[in-house]
Amino acid sequence: MRQASVDGGQPSSAWRRVETLGVAQIVVLILEARKTMPWATAATVSRERHGDTFHIRVSLLKGAAQENPAGQGGAAAVGKVIADFTVGRLDRDLADAFGEKDVITLT
Repeated sequence: MRQASVDGGQPSSAWRRVETLGVAQIVVLILEARKTMPWATAATVSRERHGDTFHIRVSLLKGAAQENPAGQGGAAAVGKVIADFTVGRLDRDLADAFGEKDVITLT
């Protein structure tokens, strides 16, 4: 899975290891980051499976990344990665939010 280019596609300084991650944790993270990044007009949450864990990246964007119908990503958005997680398990609410997709865009 490839997501739209944010910060040159580079991970933030450190991947945080958490056993479980849910929607509420992501929402709080986005709301806190928006206090210092008022320019953000959208957020993305992406997942990528790595063996028995997931890599979850949360980014704030200036403009929403466009997805093409095949779900292969699209136009790049200007933004900043606010968190990178290595997660053992997604809470049911976050797994349901992703469904079959690997990127959630909040506008």
